[in-house]
Amino acid sequence: MPPQLVLMHVPRWRFALPLVFFRLMLALLSVRVSVTGPLPERGRKSGTLLVANHVSWFDIALIGSVLPVGFMAKSEVKKWPLFGQLAWLNNTLFVTRRRGRHTLHESDALAARLAKGEIVVLFAEGTSSDGLRVLPFKSSFLSVPEGNGDICVQAMSLAYTRRHNMALGRRQRMAYGWIGDMTLVPHFLAIFAGPPLGVDLIFHQAVPHHLASDRKVLAQALHRQVSHGLDGVMRGAPHPVPVPDFERS
Repeated sequence: MPPQLVLMHVPRWRFALPLVFFRLMLALLSVRVSVTGPLPERGRKSGTLLVANHVSWFDIALIGSVLPVGFMAKSEVKKWPLFGQLAWLNNTLFVTRRRGRHTLHESDALAARLAKGEIVVLFAEGTSSDGLRVLPFKSSFLSVPEGNGDICVQAMSLAYTRRHNMALGRRQRMAYGWIGDMTLVPHFLAIFAGPPLGVDLIFHQAVPHHLASDRKVLAQALHRQVSHGLDGVMRGAPHPVPVPDFERS
């Protein structure tokens, strides 16, 4: 039965089905995901906005294999063959960009998702990077928790770290980044044809509610957390989640 029909007739499976699909996908590819830190609390009344760095389209499969989440993606993804369909099946909230800004309607759509208690992943850089650094965070959608103190905001660092259980060098890490004018199919085949991959997902402590009252301050706090996590992985540091700056005072 096509997955669309399953989702249509059994709505409660709309998060479970992608979770199973992505776990099967990673098992077939021999991808190992190492998870550190507190996972977002499921079943919260006001949901969680999970803010992460973005390296590749493959990030969606990695995060989607760990948690039943929804994603935010640019509207162009809907037109991609196969991936557009997969994005729809994975509860994606599509964003239309207009001169670098987002519409009030889309912010309202995000707020509605969070109000239902869902976990929504936001790649706050607004684009993918080379995986060696975290680009500045855009604060557009961080205005949603700005007006609602009940929404939990949590950061996550994502890093491609190992191949055949051996640490990747800088040049090897960059090979997994989907940047510049790279086309989808060659990058897709490169990951599928490559050796077994290891990835680290580091979940950080939720940001205190008082920081969420200013979206620009919130963006800076989240960026520090994600950057510290990525830098630690790059240095080969142990995986305990570092104490964020706002908890050291």
